[in-house]
Amino acid sequence: MQTIFIVLETIIIILLVLYILRETLHKRELMKQANLIKKRRMDLDDIEVDGSRKDTMAALAGALNVIKNNMLTFLESTKSNVVILSDSIDVLSGGADLNREGSQRISESLSSVVGKVEEQLELVKSCLDLIEDNTGKMTEIDGSVKEIGKLLEKSVESCKNGVDSMEKYEQKMSTVSENLDMSEKILEEFSDKINEINEIGAFIVSISESLKMLALNASIEAARVGAAGSGFAVVAKEMGVMSAKTQEGIGTINDILDNIIESSDQVAGCIQNSVETFDEGRKEFDAVSASFHDIDSQAGVINDKMQGILSEIDMITQNSVLTKERAEQAYYTSEEITSGTQEISQVSEQTSEVSQSIIDNAGNLNLMLNDLEKLLRQFTTSVEPAKKKATRKIKIGVFCIDDNEFWHGVRRGAIYAKKELESHGAIVRYAFFKQWSDMTQEMPGLMDRMIKEDFDGYVLPGFFVGTVQERIVDLVAKGKKIYLLNNDVKDTSLRNAVFQQDLADAATLAAKIMVNAIGKKGDVLVLQGSREVVANVVRIDTFCEAMEKYPGITLDLVPSEFEAEANYKQTMEYLAEHPDTKGIYITTGTPTAVARAVEDSKSKAKLIVFDHSQEIYRYIKKGIIINAIGQDPFGQGHDPVIWMYNTLVTGEPLPSENMKCRSSFVDKTNVDNLLEV
Repeated sequence: MQTIFIVLETIIIILLVLYILRETLHKRELMKQANLIKKRRMDLDDIEVDGSRKDTMAALAGALNVIKNNMLTFLESTKSNVVILSDSIDVLSGGADLNREGSQRISESLSSVVGKVEEQLELVKSCLDLIEDNTGKMTEIDGSVKEIGKLLEKSVESCKNGVDSMEKYEQKMSTVSENLDMSEKILEEFSDKINEINEIGAFIVSISESLKMLALNASIEAARVGAAGSGFAVVAKEMGVMSAKTQEGIGTINDILDNIIESSDQVAGCIQNSVETFDEGRKEFDAVSASFHDIDSQAGVINDKMQGILSEIDMITQNSVLTKERAEQAYYTSEEITSGTQEISQVSEQTSEVSQSIIDNAGNLNLMLNDLEKLLRQFTTSVEPAKKKATRKIKIGVFCIDDNEFWHGVRRGAIYAKKELESHGAIVRYAFFKQWSDMTQEMPGLMDRMIKEDFDGYVLPGFFVGTVQERIVDLVAKGKKIYLLNNDVKDTSLRNAVFQQDLADAATLAAKIMVNAIGKKGDVLVLQGSREVVANVVRIDTFCEAMEKYPGITLDLVPSEFEAEANYKQTMEYLAEHPDTKGIYITTGTPTAVARAVEDSKSKAKLIVFDHSQEIYRYIKKGIIINAIGQDPFGQGHDPVIWMYNTLVTGEPLPSENMKCRSSFVDKTNVDNLLEV
């Protein structure tokens, strides 16, 4: 019995020593944190607080966490506001200068405008006079063109009549031509008959010669026979006389026939000349007829054109009337402009005075901004730019998504880093994408432009690497720096360093919180993100390894949907099938959608998530989310950029290729201080 008491006393003493040692260590950690905060060091992880403890040390630890987180929130918000305020002052000052210069120019220009407007009034008046004069002349032209149109109509009608007469004349001339041809044929036949008469006359002359010879012979025979042939002598004499007369008549006939033939030839020649002349005249007539046809056709075209001209003249007349009306409007408008420019001149003078006031106020804001920056430099929240000056202009490209509150914080950190490095002459060019589709489409082209401009290094989330992997391989080979933020890649040769939360510690802490929350037994749903993302692998595997120590806990690993509504539906269906689920651990996706499903299903499951947002804080306040593990978005956007600049300027390597960012935890003990009213 005494032995038992001795053992119990020993155990109690050991427990007391352990308790005192634990409390001492805890107290030392609290004092260390408190001293660091006193020295304005804010780049600290939260002190682990056991939610089951209600003692003074736990309260102090929670209070220190709250103080530090509030200060960090304030400082990082102030840094973001410094960037916004600085940009606004620059824009305001530049705009005021431009406004003042513009007002002066406007004022100077208005004087010139007034003079020009007065000239415009005179010109408008002269235009009105000219328009009235043109309108009168157009009316006269319109009347003249209409008269010409009527004359053309008469000419067209006359041409048609002439063409008809010419066609009739052509028909008659054709008849005359046919008659002349017939007369020529008759004369030819008449000539042939005369030739036949000549032949008969030649035959008679031949007979007459024969009779003459016969009479001569008869006379000779009568003379030879003497008195007995006296009768023959008389007959021979008469025959000679008759022969002579016959020849004489034949000669007369021949003379007459020759005259007839000669006259006939002359008539035939005249007819031939007439025919030839008629043919030539007919050709000329055909040409005249064609000309008349052309005139008729052209007269029709001219008539059509004149109708078009008449129509156009009507339009011109109407336009002249409209022009006159608008010129009158322009005249009245010019008068209004003249009065308006005087008012503008007065306003410009007032604007110039206001611009000067804005410039003065912007100067005061700039002084306030400088004081604010001096105040911020007194607190250490993250790494600061190296004091060593760069021998050349450093150029850094930053790529990131910007689709939720966590990434908004990353963006603010990167912008503040850009602001800090501007005074060191560095160029930080960042591209934040509102949607994943924008990133996949635009990032390769943006990086190509930076590569062409010979940028020194690039900062991007690990899950962006696949989009530009070939380019990154080439950049690493050329000695360019590649820093990843938020999550790593499986192939570590693709980067020089990664800036992220201590994923294993965070997952181990999540397991410890879950065990305490569900009483070391029950079913836990693990909504796991893609195992292609290294952060998810570490968060899942480390959590599962830590939970293996508790045989009363059963894990169910389910791939998590990425879209909010799909994630909500998935959780609702799972809780309906597994109503006894005690806990849910989600490594990525949309934790607030899961929280909404837990609330709507009235499940008692305890939910642990990553990242911080006002919506997550509201679910913590309701008791649905029991802990949200933060991973310093501002630092993840800020620190890689500053560290890259420092290593490029100093040539010194990073402290580690796995740079750990600050972790923070929000639960019911400190959520009230973070919720926005």
